[in-house]
Amino acid sequence: MTIAVGVDAKQNGSGVVRAGVGLDDDALHQIPDLAQQLRVDDLKKAAWTVVGPRKESDSRTWVRATKAFADPAGAAKAMTELNGPSGPFKDFKLKTKHSFLRSKTSFSGTVDRVGAKGLADQKLQQQLGGSGVDPKVLEQQFNQIIDRSVRTEVVVDLPGSISSNAPTAVSGGVLWHPKAGEQARLTATSTAWNLRPIIFGAIAVVLAIAALLVWRRSRRSGDENRR
Repeated sequence: MTIAVGVDAKQNGSGVVRAGVGLDDDALHQIPDLAQQLRVDDLKKAAWTVVGPRKESDSRTWVRATKAFADPAGAAKAMTELNGPSGPFKDFKLKTKHSFLRSKTSFSGTVDRVGAKGLADQKLQQQLGGSGVDPKVLEQQFNQIIDRSVRTEVVVDLPGSISSNAPTAVSGGVLWHPKAGEQARLTATSTAWNLRPIIFGAIAVVLAIAALLVWRRSRRSGDENRR
């Protein structure tokens, strides 16, 4: 199973929050009536668009939800609606800062994936102490099993050139794969040039040069006619 969350931001601070759950055939066989069991009324009332379940090109059956936002505060609100009070996607924030020639967009958030933490508590360590089994090793092995069963990914698409702590770059953005038992801090910033004043400034310069050339030519022509 794959749990995917994404934030697509535009230069003006608007954008879309995306979320999806993808099931392979083995997982889908365990929930044959997935469409009937889905409870998405609350999301739809909150202006989310829900599509699926439907099989896609990766051979997984996906249920996807999207919600547009008008500003960074709207992005944070959408993530709160999606995550609920106890979900793994915490404090997702988007910030924008505009100057005359460029815009800076910043993203931050935390993914707190539940792992096999209980295997390393003090009581269990005492129980396993005489067995020769290292609880930490056992915890790592169980976390690996969780990661093979449930894959989590976060994709953030920001305008302009992006710098981040993400391990993977994708088209237009960056990608994280938080692991089981990990509290992953996600950060990304981007800078995009505001081409509008640059373009109009260049046009103004070209027009000024053209006007100067025309003026010089007309002056020369007038001088020659007086001769």
